[in-house]
Amino acid sequence: MIRSDDEASSPVLAPTALIELGHRILAMTTAERTVVYVDHRAMGTARVIKGRVQQNRSGDELYVRIASQFGRRMSFSIGTNQIDMPHLRQAVEYVERVAREQPGDGIETAMRIAPRVYLRNTTSHANTIAAFSDARHAAVETLVAPVVAAGLRTSAFVGVTVHSRLCIDKQGMEVAGQETDSELTVTAWNANGKGSGWAGQSARDWATLQPGAVADRVIRLTKLAANPVTFEPGRRTAILDRPAVAQIVCMMGWSFHAGVVLNGRGPLWDKANRRVRFGQRLFDPRITLSSDPNDPDGGYLPFNDSGMPLVPMTWIGTGAMLEHLAYSADMAAKLGVTPPNDAPNSLRMSGGPSNVEEMIANCKEGIYVNRVAQLSSFDESGIVTGITNGGCYLVRNGKIEKSIRNFRFVESPWLFLNRVEAIGAAERAPFGYSPWNGGWPAAPTIVPPLMIRDFNFTALADVV
Repeated sequence: MIRSDDEASSPVLAPTALIELGHRILAMTTAERTVVYVDHRAMGTARVIKGRVQQNRSGDELYVRIASQFGRRMSFSIGTNQIDMPHLRQAVEYVERVAREQPGDGIETAMRIAPRVYLRNTTSHANTIAAFSDARHAAVETLVAPVVAAGLRTSAFVGVTVHSRLCIDKQGMEVAGQETDSELTVTAWNANGKGSGWAGQSARDWATLQPGAVADRVIRLTKLAANPVTFEPGRRTAILDRPAVAQIVCMMGWSFHAGVVLNGRGPLWDKANRRVRFGQRLFDPRITLSSDPNDPDGGYLPFNDSGMPLVPMTWIGTGAMLEHLAYSADMAAKLGVTPPNDAPNSLRMSGGPSNVEEMIANCKEGIYVNRVAQLSSFDESGIVTGITNGGCYLVRNGKIEKSIRNFRFVESPWLFLNRVEAIGAAERAPFGYSPWNGGWPAAPTIVPPLMIRDFNFTALADVV
């Protein structure tokens, strides 16, 4: 059993309460195989528009799924958000009645994988849970007031979330855990509306966030962005800061699904030789990509919503070689592959010895990109398009010379990660609330700033 140290004051059912709920449900059942899944998520968010709080929401969502199977009949499941005893008893009676009527498939479907060994849960923090009350509201003022005082127009986002999960069955599986996350971001515009800046921070532990530092950074970037000029697009050296890198890299996770690759799709399938690209160097040899439930910056619950253990995975390893794909439990069993694992719940890219200041100092001519937005995929090759956003500047002779208008770009990380000139230290990058990447929160993405040659800026973008 996995338990959090921060159960008492949690706005969601704590792991111990989830386990008690699971046992109550199992005690009502008569099916040979019954699995109970529970997800409970609470979220508190504030959105600031034009310097004023326009939205301040707190709420929770509870989902219980009960799946039952009799003999070799197909399993059947039902979902509910009611956990009082009469409703649960009614749900169990219904799911078992329908499960008894399911057709048989001649196969005894195992609803568990044995043995199940789980990593320790490290992603829940008391400071984040406590921030549901006064702390997140105070952060809004700290984040916004200095920006307004600097004469800038501003929008901002502050979010706190707590999530707990249970998977339990009659055959002895029992795993529960809790995770927290938090983020704050701010966008600012000059009074004339011609230039903007963007900054943010995100962390599992709210106490590590510094709203004052975020405000200072966005003020500096926005003032630097005043009166941007037009600069010709083309293939140019690009200095991509962490938020820009993260927006692109986070879109790579789907590529590691074995189901995608073994069906001859995605950038990890070698179409010419009709095989997975194991043994091929994919990127600059300094770059690796990995996921770890216990990553101090990008950890996640060490089991998925089916109760399958999740373990550290190196996707792209030493020498930028493909090391693993993500196999579902069923696919792993059929192919004899271990370990089964979900596609990345977070991504960490290896870092290097440089930093943004050194990249700028060593750049004869290039473009510094603070962040990108509105990304979308062209096709399964990994090519994406998007726009620069929240700070775009011309670099000449080792210095930022002027602010320039935003660009649209068309690129593929599977290609430009072979054109890396310099790599900085890896840190978790903020995303903020955006309909382009599924609202909030986004999967933790830990990346370095990168200096890329021949980055493909294709056109001017009429956005500020």
